[in-house]
Amino acid sequence: MADTPDISVIIVSRDRPDELRKMLSCLRFQDISGFEVIVVTNTPGALEGASHPTPLRLFDCDEANIAVARNVGIFAAKGRFIAFCDDDALPDPSWLGYLLAPFKNPSIGGTGGFTRGRNGISLQWGAVETDLVGEAHPLDIAPDSKPEIFAPSQKTAPVMIGTNCAFRASALKQIGGFDPAFAYYLDDSDISLRLSKAGWKLAIVPRAQVHHGFAAGPYRAQNRVPKTLNPHGKSKAVFCRRHAPEDALEPALLAFKALQFKRLEKQLLAGLMEPPALPALIKSLEDGYQTGRYFLLKSMPVGKEPAAGTSPILEPMPRTHVLLVGRKAEQKWLNDKGKTLADGGVITTTLTLSRTPAFMKANFSECGYWTLSGGQFGKSSRSEPLLQKRSIHDKVEAEIQRLASISPVDFVAYPQVSATADIFSPQNDAIKCLNGFVVESV
Repeated sequence: MADTPDISVIIVSRDRPDELRKMLSCLRFQDISGFEVIVVTNTPGALEGASHPTPLRLFDCDEANIAVARNVGIFAAKGRFIAFCDDDALPDPSWLGYLLAPFKNPSIGGTGGFTRGRNGISLQWGAVETDLVGEAHPLDIAPDSKPEIFAPSQKTAPVMIGTNCAFRASALKQIGGFDPAFAYYLDDSDISLRLSKAGWKLAIVPRAQVHHGFAAGPYRAQNRVPKTLNPHGKSKAVFCRRHAPEDALEPALLAFKALQFKRLEKQLLAGLMEPPALPALIKSLEDGYQTGRYFLLKSMPVGKEPAAGTSPILEPMPRTHVLLVGRKAEQKWLNDKGKTLADGGVITTTLTLSRTPAFMKANFSECGYWTLSGGQFGKSSRSEPLLQKRSIHDKVEAEIQRLASISPVDFVAYPQVSATADIFSPQNDAIKCLNGFVVESV
């Protein structure tokens, strides 16, 4: 690999070593090469013995400030393009290739993808646009559509969600990187709006997708209930002071407080928190307001727009993807073959099907392969019927079609040993462990 990689992938991690190791293991299977990984964390020992892409560089950051940590990564990055993904997210194999493709247009400064939720299939975050008070407005862009490019604006910008975004390094440096005033929340909205104001086009890339599980952290519990809303209040006030007219500050803060109260009330009624927690959280929000309203803001000057580079974006490289299909009784076969294939560098997905209408779920195993599990008669997306009468092969075909834009499947393998004299003999040495089993080319 060249001493100067074209792409730097930055992962900021705080107090989540298990999630970080899993994320880095997943990142090994991108269908694009030539990128470096930069990890900025307060738990550097987390990577001992972990599987991860190479080259990887590790940087300490004790300060609980995501903007500061991201700037550490930006300063260290060698690539012309810088991508960001969270430590509790799992990028699809095609994620980086899709996310980088729009940069062939030299006027584009940033790109952002879509994010799927806990089950790995349903959409968690689509496309949103921020206004001058930091309010997010949904954009009508379908998950399977082509990239949509937005012209520069002084009033709105599509948000490059921090979980799943990339930037031209020269554009980030032109506007001074992330604003350290945003220790948490609205940091991605702020940098998107500042890039747009500086004259850069931004692109939404729906097919650049990651799974995001909402792991517990300093500011929220595993069930997504906030531990404090202080940073939210501070960031909201800072954002309004940065971008909005002075007379918009109070109405924006009042509307934000009402919105947060409704969200907390829903969580309270769902039994996710105790009643005393609600007023305490609102108090923390109000305290954050006051901090943000009087916080000393440093100037974020916009430098001269640099000349765009001319070297091409790296193209995706062919990667074999094997789908292993079986029942729960055959889980050991699925696990063993999944690990063997993954250790050989093959993109692998195990599909475990029960004879039920259970919903499909996607995840990534610590052993290095993707997992799908659910009912043969169940649905994968919210738009499908609850119960569908179909054979196991019909279900497999449906999943292959769903995966086509994420990571196309090359081979499907079943655990039944072939009774014929024809033994499966793949050209790819990495999948020779499937010799003698029922294997179909897609």
